[in-house]
Amino acid sequence: MKISYNWLKKYVDLDLSPEELEDKMTFGGIEVEAIEKIGENLDQIIIGEIKEKYDHPNADKLAVCKVNDGKNDLQIVCGAPNCKSGQKIALAPIGTMLGDFKIKKVNLRGEDSFGMICSEKELGISENHDGIMELPEDAPIGKKLSNYLEVKDTCYDVEITPNRPDLLGMIGVARDVAALLQKPLRLPKVTIKDGKESIRTYLSLQNDAPDLCTRYTARMIKDVTIKESPEWMKKHLRSIGLRPINNIVDITNFVMMEYGHPLHAFDYNDIAGKKIIMRKAQKNEKFSALNEKKYTLEESDLVIADEDKPIAIAGVIGGVNSHITPKTNVIVLEAANFLYSSIRNTSKRLNISTDSSYRFERDIADETVEKVSERATQLILQLTGGTLINGFLDSYPDPKDPIEIGLRRSRVKKILTIDISSDKIKQYLETLGLELFREEEDIQTYRIPPYRKDLTREIDLIEEIMRLHGYNNVETHIKPQNIMNNKEFYLRRKAKDMLVNYGFSEVRNWNFADPENLDKLTISEEDERRQNAKLRNPLGDRFAIMRSILLPDILKNVIFNINHGQKDLKLFEMAKTFTRNGKKLAKEIYHVSGIMTGILNPIYWKEKQNKIDFFDLKGIVEELLSIIGVNNADFNNSKENYYQPGMGADILFDDLKIGSLGKLDPKIAQKFDIEQEIFAFDINLDKIFTLDLKLKPTYSEIPKFPPVLRDLSFLVEKKFNYADIINTMIEVDPALTQVDLFDEFTGKNIREDKRSLTFSLVFSSKTKTLTDEYIHNIINKVKNKLKEKYQIEMR
Repeated sequence: MKISYNWLKKYVDLDLSPEELEDKMTFGGIEVEAIEKIGENLDQIIIGEIKEKYDHPNADKLAVCKVNDGKNDLQIVCGAPNCKSGQKIALAPIGTMLGDFKIKKVNLRGEDSFGMICSEKELGISENHDGIMELPEDAPIGKKLSNYLEVKDTCYDVEITPNRPDLLGMIGVARDVAALLQKPLRLPKVTIKDGKESIRTYLSLQNDAPDLCTRYTARMIKDVTIKESPEWMKKHLRSIGLRPINNIVDITNFVMMEYGHPLHAFDYNDIAGKKIIMRKAQKNEKFSALNEKKYTLEESDLVIADEDKPIAIAGVIGGVNSHITPKTNVIVLEAANFLYSSIRNTSKRLNISTDSSYRFERDIADETVEKVSERATQLILQLTGGTLINGFLDSYPDPKDPIEIGLRRSRVKKILTIDISSDKIKQYLETLGLELFREEEDIQTYRIPPYRKDLTREIDLIEEIMRLHGYNNVETHIKPQNIMNNKEFYLRRKAKDMLVNYGFSEVRNWNFADPENLDKLTISEEDERRQNAKLRNPLGDRFAIMRSILLPDILKNVIFNINHGQKDLKLFEMAKTFTRNGKKLAKEIYHVSGIMTGILNPIYWKEKQNKIDFFDLKGIVEELLSIIGVNNADFNNSKENYYQPGMGADILFDDLKIGSLGKLDPKIAQKFDIEQEIFAFDINLDKIFTLDLKLKPTYSEIPKFPPVLRDLSFLVEKKFNYADIINTMIEVDPALTQVDLFDEFTGKNIREDKRSLTFSLVFSSKTKTLTDEYIHNIINKVKNKLKEKYQIEMR
């Protein structure tokens, strides 16, 4: 449903911008799905006059027009059927932007066109695209169309829930907005004077289906003049996408959109027998509708008929045999209500959806019928010059008593946890149209207006109070809980995906563990992992603690797979570990641990099979660390007892240990009944997440000058870490941008306490080409620094 901001201002004083009103309505229960700015482009459009029109010499459906824009005569080619000489039109000159479309000079079949004559749809005024927009004769040539029409508006496309049919009209929405803003609601003053003649001498009603037609009223107005509606009415209708037709049809549409209750007007002279009958359709009865289609009706359909024929499908669509024409001078105004399920079934079966059926399907109120009849009659008398025939016919077989609901203030306080005074409750509910007619010590009894069929229980009133009070105005007593850290969640997921992509399989084990596992790994008694969270009632000794390390369970997964013939394994587990540190609650820390054993890649006849070694494991770990944002980590000799001496490394970042990796000591492996080589890693994810890591990639300019590569080989004692050596070389000169170790040699002709290392050095500059002399000087500085710090011997 569409709501006009300007139209809404007729009923309530709005001191909010259209954008602020959108938020207010949405948070108040009227969901705004979209906003359309009407007339935004009209400042570029000027009023022109077609001075001359003649047929296009090379196209049957085009015309060539000479249009005066107040200064010059322009030639414009137009294809609209209603284009004629002497007509005032909306002209888009060259350079005008209509949405994403720019008006340019074009040649159409040999004739130049210097602009465009626009329709209402092209201007965003309405959905009418049947022809160009025709302006009144007094429209000033050369003036801006926006200043003349004053049509700038904001249209809200709102989603109305099925239980709130009272919001299907401007007044219903205005009532809710007024209540939300605590402002008065202005309703139109309706007064009509009865005529002298009695309607009963002209017309009668016969309700043969009171179960389907719950109320039907009719009024008659004679001596009406069918003509265009005034501009103010057409402006309101266009703002919500309705096309003006004539004054009678426009009035029924206007009142329907104002009150949310449909009406229909018949030509009295087309009603046979001067009687309106509400009845069920006959089997296979034919009906020609206003949409120029013919329908076959069923006995379950309700029709409005005269003595000879159906003249409307009740609540859905009118017929061509009784509609308003320019010759109509006496009308019958229908205001009625029908059983919502009957309208829905008929509309769905016939595949007809109209503004009328949309509202009747939602169970609107019988009591609104009289109001909309009076309002439409008032406008018809004002705008058509007609005369009202005295009285109105009303078939109302089963009037309902108003609903009364008692509301306990104590219940309001208990449910909402806020203390609202009785006077404030009364103020909230009376702005919605509820009537307080009895008040006792703790109970207020309200009479519910007919249009609020959704209010049937005390809890419904409490919900309305909360809606108007504002959910955001309720004090929060519970601090918001950080249920999940999205950043950490997605980093863990990326780590898992990376390991799976490298051929790992994820395993899941119980969090209950055997204390002997720590003994098997020879973890010292002072280690934090010995501070177990013990179970009070364990399943057995093997499940007595919450595990503080993941590796033992993964090793048990390994022996299980080996015993079943799977000796080439890559397994990992990501889970929490638990330690106490003397605290009441255990500390939960996310770890990812894994093992590699056997052959690196699956058997393939063209490739040599290589066994997994330490460097395969290190490469995987480095890639894993990179994925979660840790680059340039350091690797030092590990102090973990379960790694083979000289084959384990602790992972450090900014001197903080975040994990370890290495080859499992064969003696430890045998404790788990494993005979083959096992390479394992363990990373503390929560420690990494506490670091200030930059996860977004950084970019640097591509060097303009070519890099220079050199190799450097020397002997150094084994006790020195190659990563420290690399850092020492990098620090010598900014031109040395990259150092990589690509060879290590020990053995023949090399002392046992030394090793030969060969590095690749990359030199580059952003400002100049590096000469051999310049490179030679830097290499000498590097050699001297290494000799001083590590006592290297050049080879």
